[in-house]
Amino acid sequence: MKSIVRKLRNRLCVYSGEDYAIIRECDVKIQFKFSLIGLFVLAILICCFLSAMYFTEHLFHNELLDVGVGLVWGYIVTNLYVLLLYTITPVIIPTRKLIYSPKKQELDFNVSLILRLMLIVLLAIITAQPLNIYLLAPNSLAFAHDMKMLLSSNPLAWLLTLFVTSIFLIPIYLKYIIRKNSNFYEKKAYIEKRIVEEEYIKLRINYKQTLEHNISNYNRNTWNVLEPLLQQLKKHVDELLITESL
Repeated sequence: MKSIVRKLRNRLCVYSGEDYAIIRECDVKIQFKFSLIGLFVLAILICCFLSAMYFTEHLFHNELLDVGVGLVWGYIVTNLYVLLLYTITPVIIPTRKLIYSPKKQELDFNVSLILRLMLIVLLAIITAQPLNIYLLAPNSLAFAHDMKMLLSSNPLAWLLTLFVTSIFLIPIYLKYIIRKNSNFYEKKAYIEKRIVEEEYIKLRINYKQTLEHNISNYNRNTWNVLEPLLQQLKKHVDELLITESL
C-alpha cells in the first residue's frame, strides 16, 4: 500500500511543473506539497475537459467531436497553466543586475506577475461558465444568455466560479508556502548552477579540441599547398644566385 501511495505521489509531483529530479531530493513534506499541486493540475485538466466538451455539445451535437475538442482544449489550457505556474518562482539564475539571494522569500509583485495572475483568473472564469450551465441550467438552449443570467441572478453560479478559480489559484499559494518554508529553490538554484558550470566546462573542452583539430588541419592543408610553391621559389633563387656568381 505504501509503495502505491509513493508511486502516486511521485507521479503527481511530475505534474506539478517542477523538476522531479530536484523534488525527490527534498523531504517528504515538500514532496507532499508538490503532489498536491499536481493533484490540482489534474483537477484543472478535468474541469477544462468537461467544460469544453459540454460547450461543444451545444454547438455540434457530436459525441466524438465533443470528446476530441475537450481533450485538445484541456491539454492546451493545462499546459499553459503549468507554464504560467512554473514562471511564478523566485529568480534563481544570477545576472549582472540581480544576484539571487536565498533569504528573499517574498513574492515579487510586478506588472508581469500581475498579468500572469490575471490570465490564470481569466482562464478559470472561462472554464467555470459551461460548468455553471451544466450544473445549474442543464436544459439551456440559449447558452450565452443563460450564462449571463446565471451570473446576474444565481449566487450559486458565483460560488461555483469562485470554486473553480480557487482550484487555479491554490497551487500558486502552495508554491509560495514551499518557497517560504523550505530550501527547495535554494537547492534548485545550486543544482542548476552546477549543471550550467559542468556543461560550460564540457563545452570549453570540446571547443578547445575542435579548435585545435581545425587549426591543425588548416595548417597541414596550407603547408601542402605552399610546399610546391616554396620548392619552386627556392629553385628559382638558387638559379639566380648561380647566375650572379658567374
